[in-house]
Amino acid sequence: MAQVYTLLEPFPFTILDVSTLLVFLVTFGLAVRFLRGKRPENLPPLVPGGWPLVHHLPTLFKKDFRLQVDQWAREFGEIYRVNIFGKEIYVVSGYTALKETMEKDEISTRTDPKLGATLGGHDILMAPYGEVFKERRRFAASVFRRLGVKMGRGSIQDQIQEEATSICGKICGYNKKPFDISSDLTTATGNVICALVFGKRFDYGDTRFQHLLTTMENLGAEVARWEFPFITYIPGLQDPIAGTRFYSKKLQQFIREEVDQHRLKLDPENPRDFIDYCLLQLAQQDGEGTWLKEENVVYIIQSLFMAGTDTTAATLTWALLYMVLYPDAQQKVQAELDSVLGATKPSLAHRDQLPYTTATIMEVERIRHIGPILFGRLATGTTRLRGYDIAEETFLLLNLRSVHMDPAAWPNPDVFDPSRFLDADGKVVNNPDSFLPFAAGRRNCLGEQLAKMELFLLFSTILQHFALKLPVGAPTPSTTGIFKSLSMGPAPFKLCAVSR
Repeated sequence: MAQVYTLLEPFPFTILDVSTLLVFLVTFGLAVRFLRGKRPENLPPLVPGGWPLVHHLPTLFKKDFRLQVDQWAREFGEIYRVNIFGKEIYVVSGYTALKETMEKDEISTRTDPKLGATLGGHDILMAPYGEVFKERRRFAASVFRRLGVKMGRGSIQDQIQEEATSICGKICGYNKKPFDISSDLTTATGNVICALVFGKRFDYGDTRFQHLLTTMENLGAEVARWEFPFITYIPGLQDPIAGTRFYSKKLQQFIREEVDQHRLKLDPENPRDFIDYCLLQLAQQDGEGTWLKEENVVYIIQSLFMAGTDTTAATLTWALLYMVLYPDAQQKVQAELDSVLGATKPSLAHRDQLPYTTATIMEVERIRHIGPILFGRLATGTTRLRGYDIAEETFLLLNLRSVHMDPAAWPNPDVFDPSRFLDADGKVVNNPDSFLPFAAGRRNCLGEQLAKMELFLLFSTILQHFALKLPVGAPTPSTTGIFKSLSMGPAPFKLCAVSR
């Protein structure tokens, strides 16, 4: 009769059993090593310590991860490794290292499990780097120029000025009472994108437009839930992007309705907006294997709203907050506006005549970078970076905060000081080192020119018409910043606007 062992009895291992187990473990380890390929020998330093299984994750959660990755950069250098659930992530910091990273083809593919799974690489924002991406980006940039995202004649300046007038009217309606400016700024920047993409703006109270804004706000909130860049490595999360997918589909439905309406009214000889140019391009291609299909059009427009609405609105919200916190700077901006413009409407032609105003916007972009940690990058081939070997499929995080808060480049970086961007003659220092508000390299911001136009015209128009201050007795707003969407914006605060 066979012997039966209980759980309380020790199983009788023999020398042969132990030998067999050891052979299996060694063989398994060698097989894993072989299948993974040869590990690069010249690796960046690994942050020491860590917890069992989760490794460095608790340390990153213990305090603001933006500050933690900066602290590690000071300790371990411009490139170092962290370990999350056994997955190594390379963190790149510092102006020189980031510039080199951004200019490498092998590290120009964005990867983000949250957005990548939703967009599927169908757009420009998250599409893998390659010929298809380049074609889509070249096309979009060309259409932007045709639609007036440029200096000189035929500029989209008129639409932005119209929006600046509209938001000033909305601010007047608050009648000096405390209000939250952030939602109105989102409405204004959303309308600029609508003018570019749909060929029209919406009244602030338009029900359909408000539905669009609410959908974008909810989509941004869902994305913000997973903004912590290491959380996607936590096992067991059940469909973490379900909310993102839901609101993305709602936004896409809105876009498809606009595309259908445009198709009915399309005049090939007189394209009116981004959708019209896309429809003309689709008609020219009409074949398999093309770089633009109708599905791409919907996803590209979605990413234009995602990347072009909240980002500019967040920067403007920071700018107005700093004007409230630094009334001396606000008065300097307004004195310059009064001296140069008087009652004249601000225009892009005035930028060179308003250096302090321009420098103030640049200082806001520096001190409160809305994307302190940029989208992760995935190495699509082996390469070298700052002397280190980077293996294929290495995941890298780009720490932009380290550039804008580098004390070597910006003395006393926590101090708000627009004069940093002025030379000895009081002129704006263009393209300074250690200043990358729109990133750089292969995937720099497609909408950089449009954002600069909006920031200057909306900010200068609001400051020309209103003196901004905190409500009486209100606490001083925080400048720490929170992620309400893809961008880091101020925590909610209220201000009062008095007509000048």
